[in-house]
Amino acid sequence: MTTQVEPAADPHEDKRDFIQAYWNALMTGDMEAFAPLVHENCVVHYPGNHLLSGDYVGREAIVQLYSDLHKVGIKSGTFIGEWHDTVTSGDHACALISYTLELGAGQRLTGEAVGVFHLEGGQMIEYWLLERDQKLINDIFALSGKAVLEKGGSKRAMALGAVMHPLSLIRTGRRVVRQKRGANKKML
Repeated sequence: MTTQVEPAADPHEDKRDFIQAYWNALMTGDMEAFAPLVHENCVVHYPGNHLLSGDYVGREAIVQLYSDLHKVGIKSGTFIGEWHDTVTSGDHACALISYTLELGAGQRLTGEAVGVFHLEGGQMIEYWLLERDQKLINDIFALSGKAVLEKGGSKRAMALGAVMHPLSLIRTGRRVVRQKRGANKKML
């Protein structure tokens, strides 16, 4: 006589569900769905050397950060993200992300990032973002981030970003050329 073994319950299903809800809210800009995912005393460590870099503390500040990120990248069509996979442990989850940055005039760059979440009670209590090429992100924000957030992304404001940050423009152009050649393997 054989007995069927019930499949074990997934001890990390709640973390995968959290990542799915987080990703859906971020991609759609639904801050009403996003806010309850953030603990009121949450800390987000947003990397880089640009206008949105820094540590954000508290739900209100974090919801504003994500609203700005949505406006700069997703809403403007610059950032097209793909949730690749989730890795979980007792109280952490990692989201593996691939993305394309649409630069205009048919130019684009691809990138990867890892988001590390410390979760408690179905909420994010701390978050770290790790970019494969943080300098790329710094350059993109230098060229267009402020123009999109403060000036609505007008062509004049975008051109001013390029004029004010010529090295960012040159480095971004080099990345596009390297990627087209299949030689963009640099991490920094």
